[in-house]
Amino acid sequence: MGAADTDRLAGKIAIVTGAGSGVGRAIAMMLADAGAIPALVGRTPATLHETAAEIAARGGRSLVASADVTDEADVGAMTERVAQELGGIDILALAAGIGRYGPVASYSLADWNATLATNLTAPFLCIRAAIPNLRARGGGSIVAISSGAGKQGYPNLAAYAASKFGLHGLLQSLAAELGPEGIKVSAVVPGSILTSFGGRSEDDKRAAMAADPDKKYLEPDDVAAAVLTILRQPAHVWTQEMNVWPF
Repeated sequence: MGAADTDRLAGKIAIVTGAGSGVGRAIAMMLADAGAIPALVGRTPATLHETAAEIAARGGRSLVASADVTDEADVGAMTERVAQELGGIDILALAAGIGRYGPVASYSLADWNATLATNLTAPFLCIRAAIPNLRARGGGSIVAISSGAGKQGYPNLAAYAASKFGLHGLLQSLAAELGPEGIKVSAVVPGSILTSFGGRSEDDKRAAMAADPDKKYLEPDDVAAAVLTILRQPAHVWTQEMNVWPF
């Protein structure tokens, strides 16, 4: 990482959803390492404070801003607090997500609603709340973590795929709406990631890799690095979508 890369993000204020674990935590850590100040957003204060402690131990600064990103009032209050306490918002990194898998024939409405609420409605709420603050800064960046299932449907992933397909439509429309105002909207589309997301533990996934050399996973840091690559691009460069696959 060169000095120019660090300087581009130094002092930037970033809201990071899902910052208590996995990709969200990795994004927050890398942003703080680059000199940005991440606001750590999630439903579980304890895990957010763990992320904050790791950032502080590495000499960074952050703000714990717990919120239910599916709740309109919660999102509004969180966004207002971040803007007031940190002085504005430059970046919105959307990494919160859930995966509840199963065949459509037996899939519950409760799981369907929860998946759409977290993976699609929550990004809408967070983006809508952040837009006035990004405009006030004269521009900024919105980056959301999607999935390969947002491009291709798979068995037992109908709700998850629907939410990610919808996310791409939301982001593409927003890019057209906000681009003329200097607000870049991007998606990172990763393959399978080595986290406990989706109901399988990291140990289970590591065992699967050991048993099958063709089974490969990304690390959370790999996805976070893709996000920072987008955020570090010059003002005249926009990446609408970045695919990141294990190799």
